[in-house]
Amino acid sequence: MKKFYLLVSIVIVFFANTKAIAQTNVTSSGISVQGIARDINNEALANIDQLDLKFEVYYLVGTSTTPTIISTAVTTVKTDNFGVFSYVVSISQDQSNLISTQSAYLRVSSGSVVFSDEKLQTVPYALYAQNGVPTGSIMPYIGTTAPNGWLLCDGTAIPSGIYYDRLKIVAGNNTPDLRAMFLRGVGIGNGKVGPDLKTVQQDDVKAHSHNVALTTNTAGAHWHPLNRRSNSDNGAYDSRDSKVTEESAVTTDRQIIGQFSTLTAGNHNHSVNGNTDLNGAATETRPVNYGVNYIIKI
Repeated sequence: MKKFYLLVSIVIVFFANTKAIAQTNVTSSGISVQGIARDINNEALANIDQLDLKFEVYYLVGTSTTPTIISTAVTTVKTDNFGVFSYVVSISQDQSNLISTQSAYLRVSSGSVVFSDEKLQTVPYALYAQNGVPTGSIMPYIGTTAPNGWLLCDGTAIPSGIYYDRLKIVAGNNTPDLRAMFLRGVGIGNGKVGPDLKTVQQDDVKAHSHNVALTTNTAGAHWHPLNRRSNSDNGAYDSRDSKVTEESAVTTDRQIIGQFSTLTAGNHNHSVNGNTDLNGAATETRPVNYGVNYIIKI
């Protein structure tokens, strides 16, 4: 059997739903591989009926040199009169989402011989039409079910699998629970203090006061008269008297014999403490708003 080399050109081709326009509606995709098989003398291997090839799509995590396999396909191809062969590596939606957020590579080999191991170079639109935003991006969405490549921000566990590894690095084991929440920039800026990254800042009301004009009218300087009354025995009272008190005497027995007054109080006010009226029975203070689901990019 002749030894050969492969000169491989690679382009990502997306097969989209014909009714779909948005980037999240891509239903399937594949990597179309075209190459020329050449022998050790750089001559085309024409009309080969069975050329066994292995196609591996992978990416590297951090500084690791061990590939994380995204897709593997083992197949037999044929070459034409010019040594050209073609093959489409099928890619699922999850695999496509993963490729679009990684620096992915395609390795072509036969047995122990590796013919090509190159980083995928894609037409920019082909990549960004499928993705467009980095992993961990959050956006509002008016649907009830997250589209392909996204998860609802409802605090549920992120599924297992290599397709979700990068999201877990950013978000942790669960999606952020953004139900009934507003989003706010972190840190200190513009004279305000925001929350720390990925933390909840509880509701609060800034210290303030209300002007309430609720003071009593000034009474003015005044005094109160006190009349001293006498009964038939000059107001005397003892145990032998049938009158228990001066006031118990018969009316006709009493007469005013003198008048006293209280001390003058002078001008003064009275303080009034209280709360402003509560309007309604709301449990929070909020601006007008519109309900959406937040979703996060895988």
